Amino acid sequence: MTAVHERGLICLHKKNKIVGLNFETKQSRIVDRGFICIFIEMRVLSLIRLTTGTILFVYMLIGCTRIKDLKDTREGTALNLSKQGLREIPDNVFDRTELTTLRLFGNQIDSISPRIGELVNLEKLYLGRNNLKTIPPEIKNLKKLKLLSLKNNEIDSLPNELGELENLEQLWLQVNQLEYLPDSISNLNKLEVLYLQFNSLYALPEELGSCSELRFLHLNRNNLSELPESMGKLSHLKELYLSGAGPLLLVPENFCDLRFLELLQIDRTTALPPCLYVKQANRLRIIF
Repeated sequence: MTAVHERGLICLHKKNKIVGLNFETKQSRIVDRGFICIFIEMRVLSLIRLTTGTILFVYMLIGCTRIKDLKDTREGTALNLSKQGLREIPDNVFDRTELTTLRLFGNQIDSISPRIGELVNLEKLYLGRNNLKTIPPEIKNLKKLKLLSLKNNEIDSLPNELGELENLEQLWLQVNQLEYLPDSISNLNKLEVLYLQFNSLYALPEELGSCSELRFLHLNRNNLSELPESMGKLSHLKELYLSGAGPLLLVPENFCDLRFLELLQIDRTTALPPCLYVKQANRLRIIF
């Protein structure tokens, strides 16, 4: 058996195969598709089967020779597979229907299996910084989802089924390639936070004004020329970020009706109605 060191990791190999551990029999065996890595700084050994099997976290005391204090994360409802070099979501993850939190940030995943819809108890799903281009319509089955992070991907469109996430409170879509949003976004009645900065949006759907609970909206760095008048109905909006949202961006007059608006970020090319400058004397803070 050899130990290969790379960027603070130790990977165990034997005859060009990867050695897995059976924690029931306390015996080692060959795992064809998986890997074992020891995180030296954290003193944690992670066994991750990429396609089948389980995910275990093992505390390690000395190098590669002594393992103790076993801890199996299958007992919890949260699973962290961030920064593991995954190219797909392991199939066995979809069998974990009790999961409420799934973190897959910083991998190389370029597509999501339709089986994602089987994780019906998910409340938080982190898929940021991958290579995603599309989202499967089966996402609609995650009725308990409250937070969906898709930031830093290559997504250019969203399925209409996204609007069926009736309990969604936060939607992170920044740094993608979106040119438009589905009209079904109007069904996200509990949405409070929407990150859309650094996309390629040319227009926003008029239906956005139906997201009545929206409080924080980030539109920086897009290609917008105007905002829909329906946004004047976002009565709970507290912070709106428009810097770089588009050249000569026109803000409708009825934005002056947003009585809870506390912060408005703009740039020198943003065309504001005069009434907003009047509100600045009260609670509204306009920043450049």
